[in-house]
Amino acid sequence: MLAMTDTEESFGMLNVCLVEDDLVAADLLKEYINADNLRIVSHYATGEEALANIPKYPLPDAVLMDIGLGGMTGIEVTSILKAQLPQLEIIMLTTFEDHETIVSAIKAGASGYMLKASSSREIREGIFEVCRGGSFLTGSVARKLLNEFQERPGISADLLEDMTKREHTILNKLINGDSYKLIAHNLDISVHTVNNHIRHIYRKLHVNSRSAAVAKALGFSDDSNR
Repeated sequence: MLAMTDTEESFGMLNVCLVEDDLVAADLLKEYINADNLRIVSHYATGEEALANIPKYPLPDAVLMDIGLGGMTGIEVTSILKAQLPQLEIIMLTTFEDHETIVSAIKAGASGYMLKASSSREIREGIFEVCRGGSFLTGSVARKLLNEFQERPGISADLLEDMTKREHTILNKLINGDSYKLIAHNLDISVHTVNNHIRHIYRKLHVNSRSAAVAKALGFSDDSNR
């Protein structure tokens, strides 16, 4: 069993709902994720089934949502669930890496975006990061957004004018996919201080999550406020 990270140790048990139409993949994810402090407590194979059952209390701490569902897509389901339950944390778990899909998921309200090829440790860390109030983008996904941005120079300059040098530095680290703990370590500041800076960044960008801040800073979303 994997040793718990510092982030995990600060939590009790987290209950996760899985929405995945591939039963083999679902079984593998359950083996990957279930542990003393994290468990999949419900599994739905279609978006329609998820919409009918997830809003029933008690709500899960987080939802792992496949994008490529039969029938309704995971992005469509996410948009409806977030409209009904703004507090619900939803993480996209998928094979899609194109920036259009990534941005659509973020605009629908996803707090995280991870690839199914991610390691069990990365998936677990992503779940805990989102449940502590942050957001999580797999490193390769963050790099894709960054590469796309580099082909569109200056698009977000107006959004950065009101930021301090430290806030700009932290925003760039968010774009690169760094965790709050890694940012704190690299800048020699506390995680609490990082959280304060990020709250200021969210306020200045008029967003409420890391994924939305990244998308807006990179010029992919002018109206995302999730």
